[in-house]
Amino acid sequence: MTLSVFDVQGREVARPLAAAPLAAGEHRLRWEALDAAGRPLPSGVYFCRLDAAGRQASRALLLLK
Repeated sequence: MTLSVFDVQGREVARPLAAAPLAAGEHRLRWEALDAAGRPLPSGVYFCRLDAAGRQASRALLLLK
């Protein structure tokens, strides 16, 4: 399972937030709105993508500061 964040141009802006198998059930992850180098990202629209068990799901995120 991997959960990644992308900008509107499709570039991965943060390391995978999760990249390991997880047990079945509900899980929560917190994204601190930092890029892979630890710098704060600007306000804007981002997309998160979950890849798990051969399936994908994407959602839009709106980052407001």
